[in-house]
Amino acid sequence: MNVLQMIMLQDSIMGDTSHLREMPGHRHGSLKTVKIIGFSSAKSLVELTCHIIENTTSLECLTLDTTRGHSWGSCLTNYTGKCLLLHEEFMVEARKGLLAIKTYVEPKVPSGVKLNVVEPCRRCNDLESVS
Repeated sequence: MNVLQMIMLQDSIMGDTSHLREMPGHRHGSLKTVKIIGFSSAKSLVELTCHIIENTTSLECLTLDTTRGHSWGSCLTNYTGKCLLLHEEFMVEARKGLLAIKTYVEPKVPSGVKLNVVEPCRRCNDLESVS
């Protein structure tokens, strides 16, 4: 699943004290690999991810990509050293997405499921924290 949105249009789960909604229990017995590109802190996306984890008995691998598919350990920088792909607003949301994964998703992942979290490269993180 590729989640494309230029700005955060949905409510972020960060700072929300209400509980996650639970969807009616429909079992997904054949789903083995799930990859969400563009994972963010949107409450509905976190709820969907938790639903998949809790209701997919055959799940082997879950990949949550907070970079919109841009960064697999490298980045493209312009002449000032700024990342061309990951703008400041995006970096803020990527950080919120990572926090949502650690807070809401990781605790629900069974030991037999491999969780891959793709985050902005260290260079992009360092550049954005300095600016």
